[in-house]
Amino acid sequence: MGAMQGHLNPNWKGGVYVNDEGYLRISAGPLRDEYVHILVAEAKIGREIDPLKEEVHHVDGDRLNPHWNNLEVRPLELHRAFLNGQPWIHKRRPRRQAGRQAGKK
Repeated sequence: MGAMQGHLNPNWKGGVYVNDEGYLRISAGPLRDEYVHILVAEAKIGREIDPLKEEVHHVDGDRLNPHWNNLEVRPLELHRAFLNGQPWIHKRRPRRQAGRQAGKK
């Protein structure tokens, strides 16, 4: 029998991890390395956000709280103006479309 994987492994941490910037990221599967708060916000609004025009804002300021009612999709310029002078603005990374397309029909 092979090594235990996923939730059967005693080291399983729920399929998410906190990155160096303090955001929850997916750690396994086709959505590996995606930001949890972005996926939740996209599900809330029913479409993918445009990372060149929009950012997801945590209303309570807690990056570890990706609950849908704590997230707002804001235009990039307005969100950056709101956060002006705050060092915790995270850098955007290009979205990996290959993993995202795998689950779509």
